[in-house]
Amino acid sequence: MAISNSDIKLLKSQRLTDEDDGGGRATGEAVVDSEVNNLFPDISRLDRTIGRINLRKVFAGVVSQNSDPYLGAHSILTEAPADPRVSVLLFNTGSQTDVRSDARNAIESYVVPAVAASFELLGNQLQGQRAIAAIQREEQKLPENGEVYQLVNGSLSQYLRITRVESRIESFTYDYGNGNFVNFTRRRLDLSISAPLLNTFLGGTPTPAGTVMLNPAQTKSQVLSTQVADAARYYGISPLAEAVQAGALSLKVESVYAQLVPSSTRENAMIDQLAGYQRRIVLATGPARNVNLTFALVTGGQSRAFLGTGCAPGSLSLTVNGGTFADDSKGGLRFVSGSNWITSGTVDYETGEINLVRTGGGYTGAASAAHQPGAAATGETVTGEIPIDLSNRGYVYTLSLADAPPMPGTLEVSYMALGKWQTLRDPGNGELTGEGTGTITFSTGSVALTLAALPDVGSSVIWAYVGQNSAAFTQRTGVSVQAKAKVNRTLPHQGLLPGSYSATFKVGGVTKTITDNGTGGLSGTGGSGVINYAAGTVSMELTATPDAGSAITHSYQQGTFTDSPLAVTSDSSGMCTFTIPGAPLKPGSVQVSWITRQRAAVPAIDKGVTNSGNTLPVYESEVQLNISVTDNGANGFTGGRTGTINYATGACTLQVATLYAFKEFTYATQKNGFKPDTLELVTTITNLRESFGGTLSVRAQSNGQSYGAQTDTQAVIPVTLDLLPGISENILPGSLMFTWGADTYVDRSGVLYKGISSTTNAGTAVGSVDYAGRTATLSTYSAGAGSAVTLLACLTTNAGFSVNAMTFRTQGSPLRVGSLQITGVRVDNAQVVTATADANGIFNGSVIKGSVDVSTGIARLRFTSNLDDQTGASDIPVIPLLLRYNGVVFTTLPLDANLIGLDPVRLPADGRVPQFRDSDVLVVRHVAETTVANPIAGNTVQLARQQQAAIEVFDGNGVALRPASYSVNRELGRVTWGNPLVLQDAAGNPLTLPLVVRDRVEHMTMCTEVQINGELGLASPLPWNFPAEEATVSSAVSWGDLQSRYHHWFTQKAWNTGAPNWTDAPIGDTTTSNYNLLSYPPVIANMGAIDGKWALVFTSATSFQVVEEKLGVIAVGSTAQDCAPINPQTNTPYFTIRAAGWGSGWAAANAVRFNTDSCLGPLWIARTVLSGQGTVSDDKFALQIRGDAD
Repeated sequence: MAISNSDIKLLKSQRLTDEDDGGGRATGEAVVDSEVNNLFPDISRLDRTIGRINLRKVFAGVVSQNSDPYLGAHSILTEAPADPRVSVLLFNTGSQTDVRSDARNAIESYVVPAVAASFELLGNQLQGQRAIAAIQREEQKLPENGEVYQLVNGSLSQYLRITRVESRIESFTYDYGNGNFVNFTRRRLDLSISAPLLNTFLGGTPTPAGTVMLNPAQTKSQVLSTQVADAARYYGISPLAEAVQAGALSLKVESVYAQLVPSSTRENAMIDQLAGYQRRIVLATGPARNVNLTFALVTGGQSRAFLGTGCAPGSLSLTVNGGTFADDSKGGLRFVSGSNWITSGTVDYETGEINLVRTGGGYTGAASAAHQPGAAATGETVTGEIPIDLSNRGYVYTLSLADAPPMPGTLEVSYMALGKWQTLRDPGNGELTGEGTGTITFSTGSVALTLAALPDVGSSVIWAYVGQNSAAFTQRTGVSVQAKAKVNRTLPHQGLLPGSYSATFKVGGVTKTITDNGTGGLSGTGGSGVINYAAGTVSMELTATPDAGSAITHSYQQGTFTDSPLAVTSDSSGMCTFTIPGAPLKPGSVQVSWITRQRAAVPAIDKGVTNSGNTLPVYESEVQLNISVTDNGANGFTGGRTGTINYATGACTLQVATLYAFKEFTYATQKNGFKPDTLELVTTITNLRESFGGTLSVRAQSNGQSYGAQTDTQAVIPVTLDLLPGISENILPGSLMFTWGADTYVDRSGVLYKGISSTTNAGTAVGSVDYAGRTATLSTYSAGAGSAVTLLACLTTNAGFSVNAMTFRTQGSPLRVGSLQITGVRVDNAQVVTATADANGIFNGSVIKGSVDVSTGIARLRFTSNLDDQTGASDIPVIPLLLRYNGVVFTTLPLDANLIGLDPVRLPADGRVPQFRDSDVLVVRHVAETTVANPIAGNTVQLARQQQAAIEVFDGNGVALRPASYSVNRELGRVTWGNPLVLQDAAGNPLTLPLVVRDRVEHMTMCTEVQINGELGLASPLPWNFPAEEATVSSAVSWGDLQSRYHHWFTQKAWNTGAPNWTDAPIGDTTTSNYNLLSYPPVIANMGAIDGKWALVFTSATSFQVVEEKLGVIAVGSTAQDCAPINPQTNTPYFTIRAAGWGSGWAAANAVRFNTDSCLGPLWIARTVLSGQGTVSDDKFALQIRGDAD
């Protein structure tokens, strides 16, 4: 008789309670499906207030009257509770007999005792204390906030989580007796703990060797450190966060974590937050331009038009519908002249969007505007603070920011009141608004603040802004910029024969030609340019771009070449001497490449400021240049580098380091009569020599080289525009606008657009921008355009802005201890530097030093190699724009271990555990519903999909239709109604129309990867599309194959009742008598069998007792009769030993030992209730027992 669906049951354990003895063995009573409170009780108001965890033990059981195996048995959650404050998890301790106290210990084993702690208790610590006193040597490690320790004294123990550490050095005196006293110092610790002491723990008196008890009869308590074990594995369910398509090998769930215990903390991650100034500024990128606009109706009385670029604040003048308006530098429009017909108007400086509003319908029609193009940038960050204590707490504060006055629209001031941060901002007009008021004078940097509330003691008033520093950016427009359009091509071959190259293309239907002159130059009717024979690269300035749809054909001869790295040194004039191997060399075939470095600098400010110490910082960096030259075929080199080459011997001289103009910034003190002295910026141009890297990369061909003819067709001809020849600074993203030919091009995030509509702001993407290379590449352009390019707007950035100190606040507080991480980039070498706050809030990285107050989120940083050096010589400037932090902000809730059912101290701080792990079995499933309003007997319903895992039918109230009333074809996805069609449930109760067909598709696979963002890797591709939210992913508790059986059968000649042998091998001699297992094997069935260790202990030659390791003596038997002790939970035998199998010769004290396995899978279910109002009155969750059988 095979196993059927009706044989698979979810069986209750002995005690469905939350007492310590809850759980135990399996009973024969099945959990009734869909019955209210079939496992868990109702959730009380106290549970909703405090939080609670309930544990229930059940068993996946097969109750068949045979021993057929249930293959690959596992269980999953198929439906989570609807209430978001209730969660359910499955876990398996692997025990058939354990109780709740055992399960609780398994859960709480997230943290387990380790070695002795670095401190001891100082005196007795009394029951109810929320802090403990301790002592340690000065050289020992301080305990840290958040660490967990265990106090142990005999049978008493308690885990403690440290919430605050205070320490000080104290002197103690110890009496050795006979008037011998010794003084010694130790570190005294006062440690706040998260929960009060449940018992009194005895501590000792300090001695030079440690602590001792004054009463020798008492034992001092041990303090043990702990370590994270995280041994338990949990299994849960999570909705898909994103839809996935068939064939996908990964998916994303809403969370890989689930709540196991009511959370003692609520956490929010802060990722890649800007540590310094967080508002961008819009700078003018070029001279004023005029643009014609067309306003379109948005809705109601709102009209909109776009300038096509950003707009510099204060530069807009708009003439529309008889009125002239200008921006107010704060994003608003003000009336200037003519008809004042608008009720309001705004301009977005970053995007150039203009919105006008009037009563009675919006305006549609033409307009004209004049404005300076603008682009967003982040300037040099200046930060500071006023620490708040009782002596200076008030409503009014003043700031003197004269050393670096703020740029308009950048000052931001924050303060904390009643635990919440409040902010004031300058919109650009010198008036601070927000949670308070204030004014700023931009010329002097004087600020007056009036706060709306008193700041908290222990917090700070923090400010951040961008300083006025026009030396940081340079406008690159006008006739002085000689931008050129070029066609560049890297040929498919290298090592070209000088004098063999030609290029042909058509302009206006006429063939144009460009040829090389044998020395690296290009000329002809089509244009001019240069060619690198060794590298196979061509750069041509065409007289006019080719016809649309035409191509450039490159023809040349090519041969093999040799690459050689050479280590050389340069002299004081930058010259070096070297020999190229493989001589004699082919003239024109040589290429030499190397790296040099140049210094760059930027000042802190660029205008007069109040003198404060006659010094202000100037920040420097290094720029790396990749240099490449070729020989000119006439014993010299191209590229403006002095040098010679002897083709016969390969001997060369070459200038690898040349002079360059370095712009040096200094400050000079200026006297101002009775006014304070000021520091004026002085700029000096100094010629410096480049720094040479020491290695040359040389490519050359021998003079006897043979060549072969090659051609290359350049079908799509991208044009490269060399925008800033001779300029080494990067282009500011978003600042570029230029004309070439008849078109105007605008940069947006690295993409070039033309034909931008003033109505929609849309354009045609035609190319890209290389900000560092200062080039633009166009894949689409007009035919016949020349090489001249006119820059209408462009900003370049000088050496990166730098700071050597910073004060900021995190976006939220308090912070989780040890969670704040700082990442920065050094100015001098672009090295990424990091630091993480330790448990005491201290940063001590190689560059990043400082502290963070976790209670307020205020971080105070210095960037230095020596924190004690106050001269500035050890400072290491970093780029403020790249200074970012990660951290975790949380709130803590006090929880009572007795009320919630678990000790939160031993659990993760947030109460969450992973519900998905690598190598877990995953089940991805989706249930679709099809409503059948009027089913017709004998008819077939074709569902929308096939190959379902299950198809079931329910009525309108969710009651299942009896299986006899329909049949399913899962391969074809069909449901056929019975004839006659009886609309009743399995108990014969009538059902309510309409009927709902629920069909489920699923995919089982292994989890190959788990990421904290919810992404799970899959071992096999998904066979179906799965929608977000509706589809779920479950991790499976696996038991493997379940089957009742007996095993490890052996005999033992002498059974010791006082010390029974429950191992799986005999102790001492075995008996000569035996049982015929081959002919009369014991009978065991899935229903009735347990996991047990059995002994049949003979009391005479024919009689024996039936003993189980944990149950004791449960029956007596005789060799003359079948022995079938009854399992009272199922009223069926544990097993049957047949009389015919017994041999003769048994004696008292002989024993037969064997083990039995059940067809039961033990399972613990954890229901967690979080603190808060419930949202569902009658909630439920669903789990499924799964496996295979013939």
